[in-house]
Amino acid sequence: MVVGLLLLTLFAHLLVIEWLKRELQAIAPADEDDEPVISLMLPPPSELVPPPKPPPPSPVDRRKAVAAVPKAEPIPEVSEITESAPSEAALTGTGDVGDAVTAANGSTDDPAPATIASAANSLFERVSPPPPAELSFDAIGIRNDGRRIEGKGTITWSHDGQRYTLNTEVGVLLFTLLKYRSDGELGKLGIAPLLYAEKRIGRSETNTHFQRAANLISFSASTATVPVQGGEQDRGSWVWQLASLGRGDPEKFEAGLVLEMAVAGTKAVDTWRIYVNERENIAIPGGDVSAWRLSVIPGATSFDKQVDVWLAPEREWYPVRMSHQDKNGNRIELLLTKISTR
Repeated sequence: MVVGLLLLTLFAHLLVIEWLKRELQAIAPADEDDEPVISLMLPPPSELVPPPKPPPPSPVDRRKAVAAVPKAEPIPEVSEITESAPSEAALTGTGDVGDAVTAANGSTDDPAPATIASAANSLFERVSPPPPAELSFDAIGIRNDGRRIEGKGTITWSHDGQRYTLNTEVGVLLFTLLKYRSDGELGKLGIAPLLYAEKRIGRSETNTHFQRAANLISFSASTATVPVQGGEQDRGSWVWQLASLGRGDPEKFEAGLVLEMAVAGTKAVDTWRIYVNERENIAIPGGDVSAWRLSVIPGATSFDKQVDVWLAPEREWYPVRMSHQDKNGNRIELLLTKISTR
């Protein structure tokens, strides 16, 4: 009798664990080969906060994208404004999900390839990587029916001035929702990844290799290879490359600036267009902190819809808030709670 009760209890626990695992898989960032799982339910249009007007152009035409990587093909125009991260109220569990984006809209004649290459070489001429630290975050996964799953996230950034290691993990209860690692070198143009490893719940780990000697980027999840042009980042390192630019050359950051960066994922390299918005006050433990908001619109072939990152100059340009949304509507929010220097 006792053995039977124990077996029934164990079976019930396994059912609950499997149900929770499926729920978490629905929240985890989707990949381009994933079937649609959920869609985002935005509040009625009357409740959305309209995006602010883009700042007027400066004497230097900031509407032209500054390429972070030399590109031969023309830069596509952004034809629409997309939804951005939830408001501060959404992060704390009050208010509605789905504030509008503050990304600018650029549309002028694209610069010639030679001009782009020159801009790429000069953009990261002065970089200074943030000091090693472990960042702790509150994590929230948001579903289309209004349900939220809360968890924790950590980002561990380590380097010795020549090589770096970046480890990120987001978990809920006993499950790891998303985990990735980036290893590589630090050079005169900033971060140069060598390996990017990603593990999502319910998926096998994938590896992206930056083969510098062969001038190729290869993928364990794909047979494709991409030639290295210089300056490519991975899905974890790009944030720290921009933070390194902010610490080394803060005058480069200006509201209205648009730049492009080649970002390697698990199967391909995609061009991400990054908009520098106005600085915003972000509430973290210990008080508000002013941070630059960067709104990223990935390329048309990417399964990512939008990524927003807030970098705080008064906190060594560490990311104090991060938001990721894919085209299925899955959304993950991270809000900084603690910085531990290493």
